[in-house]
Amino acid sequence: MNQCIAHRGPDSEGIWANENCVLGHRRLSIIDTSEAGNQPFFSADKKLSMVYNDEIYNYIELKQELSSEFTFTTASDTEVIIAAYKKWGIKCIEKFFGMFAFALWDEDLQALFVVRDRLGVKPLYYSQQNSQLIFSSELRAVMSTGLVRKKIGQKSIVDYLRYQTVHAPNTIIEDVKMLMPGHYMKITSSGIATTC
Repeated sequence: MNQCIAHRGPDSEGIWANENCVLGHRRLSIIDTSEAGNQPFFSADKKLSMVYNDEIYNYIELKQELSSEFTFTTASDTEVIIAAYKKWGIKCIEKFFGMFAFALWDEDLQALFVVRDRLGVKPLYYSQQNSQLIFSSELRAVMSTGLVRKKIGQKSIVDYLRYQTVHAPNTIIEDVKMLMPGHYMKITSSGIATTC
């Protein structure tokens, strides 16, 4: 999957895995160009792991607000997301202004949160295959796994021929969906819950 999106992030590549979750990332260094900003990114106690696409515009203000409780070691907005999550839980996303999609693994909760910004500027594709959830910022990466049937959705074809686009949450592939703008998924061993 990482190789499929190598064009999106030529600066570094990272993969992290445990028995329940695998996170991969290709990085285009913009805000913090040092190696300290590479992803997957981890909290200091290693209980939170995340991958992230794009930018939180108000991260400097949030960093200042959080600096009395957290010590920051990078200039990245990714570290601010981790600190915000530690303080406010998943409700932290209500404080973020920007265009972003991210996935955050919480070791204590044994839960993965997959989040998309309010306007849906950054895409997030996913497919649930039995007990597995595959997700990426590009459809081709999801398809590269070989776990998803290469079957065109009938409704998607009608949408495409009628409107020259496929309306979310559907995609052109029957078994691949797009997370709607302003929504997040919480994935645990009990199942998947989607919230807006």
